[in-house]
Amino acid sequence: MEQNALQKAIDSGIKKTKMMEGELGQYMLRSVMAGLYLGLIVFLYWNLSNNLSSSPFGKVVSSLFFGVGLFVIVFTNSELFTSNNMYLTVSSLAQKTSWKQTARLWTLCYCGNVIGSILVALLLAGMGSLAALPIDHALYAGVMHKVEMPAMEIFFRGIMANWVVCLAVWVSFQVKEDIAKLAVIILIVSVFLYLGGEHSIANLASFSFAVLGRSEVTFAGIGHNLLWSTLGNIVGGGAIVGLNCWQLNQKIQVATAVVKEEAAKDSDQVVSGEAV
Repeated sequence: MEQNALQKAIDSGIKKTKMMEGELGQYMLRSVMAGLYLGLIVFLYWNLSNNLSSSPFGKVVSSLFFGVGLFVIVFTNSELFTSNNMYLTVSSLAQKTSWKQTARLWTLCYCGNVIGSILVALLLAGMGSLAALPIDHALYAGVMHKVEMPAMEIFFRGIMANWVVCLAVWVSFQVKEDIAKLAVIILIVSVFLYLGGEHSIANLASFSFAVLGRSEVTFAGIGHNLLWSTLGNIVGGGAIVGLNCWQLNQKIQVATAVVKEEAAKDSDQVVSGEAV
């Protein structure tokens, strides 16, 4: 099953790269849609966090809902920068895509996610949803905390966040039923929310809401967070999940080859013995 998951990741990396090179407009649209979908869930997350702040289960409930965003992205074949950190690392290690293609795809996907995050913020602003948020809303407190954290803390929180997100995608490769995939994604993704990870694309949406709302967050602070959370996400998704799963499967393939070789030798010995 591990080898099957690896092949799915490789195939996805190849498919994404071909779309980027042959149908750039379609690829960018999918990237924009991922930003839109995740942005809606991020806004729901902040509202749940605010409204359930007095409940001992409030953080659990809001964290569980966040996984719905990733599930929608996976099932609509949208393009999310953070999960692509894993996909393209695996396909490039397999030498099915190049690292140059990987860098280009990550850049384009990130830009599309930025546009999607801004568009969903503009939509909510037009609806009056952002203006209705009180100044002490959880969103505003949350974004101020994000920009005030030290660089290395953001970086390591970014590693943890995308390690968990890409792990959810990887595990979902190994279940067949859609309901099982939904459960796997929601439960695993909730871990990084509950522990306070930093997801760069989710943060893009949060900062977009804050800027169009009544937050005093600065663009310098936003850049500080996005730089280190993005770098952490690349390490978490690319190195910890992508590289690690690649190496694990290489060992499995070597072990499988050894077993097959020994079985072939035993078979040859049996045949030789019968011939004698």
